[in-house]
Amino acid sequence: MGLFRKKRRPIELPAGVAPTLMEVKFRGCAFWMPEHWVITRQLDDGKDYEPWVLDYFLQTLQPGMTVLDVGASWGAFALPAARKVGATGKVIAIEMSAGNGRVLLESAKASGVTNMQLLLVGVSDRLGTEYLRRQTVHNNFQMEPPTDGIPEDLDAFDIAPVVPLDLLRADFGKVDVLKIDIEGMEYRAFMGARALMAEQKPITFLEYSPRFQSEISGADGSALLTFFLDLGYSVEILHRKKKRELVVGDTAAQVIAQVDAAWNRHVEDDKGTHLDLCLTAKG
Repeated sequence: MGLFRKKRRPIELPAGVAPTLMEVKFRGCAFWMPEHWVITRQLDDGKDYEPWVLDYFLQTLQPGMTVLDVGASWGAFALPAARKVGATGKVIAIEMSAGNGRVLLESAKASGVTNMQLLLVGVSDRLGTEYLRRQTVHNNFQMEPPTDGIPEDLDAFDIAPVVPLDLLRADFGKVDVLKIDIEGMEYRAFMGARALMAEQKPITFLEYSPRFQSEISGADGSALLTFFLDLGYSVEILHRKKKRELVVGDTAAQVIAQVDAAWNRHVEDDKGTHLDLCLTAKG
């Protein structure tokens, strides 16, 4: 779709200028998004969004399920998921960017979605505050790498609270499916969700990047995979250009080596940054 349309260049919105929203139809929902965002213009040109993950994610959902979407961004997963789980299910969208949160609420209202709950916080292994560098082109936000103090250019940041998921789990109920995309904070997020994951073992969709984990969480990629393998999860790679691959190995080290090799090939061959994984508790 959109292959013969003229490519649009991203627009950089000047600081202090309020964005103009435009409606974009995607996956049966109406999204009201800033027209200067790169993703808005791509969707308006008819392009899809991560179909190798989103298709499988939606296939996994059943009516009545509870979905936890951590790093919900503009709602590409949260809103279609809310439709799929229906009135007896619910989606809990966790997003720490106030701008993205407004897009989520506007889009839910326009789409008639009433079973989505927005929590405007970030997740981590501690209760505290983090800093998000403001974006003027797109919707992707990344926490600053850990520092010992307040950034010198504080005006360039949004300030957001972070909380361990384990402190919130009593309000979630049974979580059936968890999707997480938080630009390298995944390891720290799961260190703050040990009880939730051990008790409920939801099907988990996540982005895996050893480089991002090292930069933002201060942990090796292997530590993130080990966390799931120790809980008895299997690992499936959601390749972009070929069929999904269930990783098979006799030991955790063999599984990790295969996943890391696939990540390295993706970085070298496709100039990508991360692998998309689906993790499912065995049995």
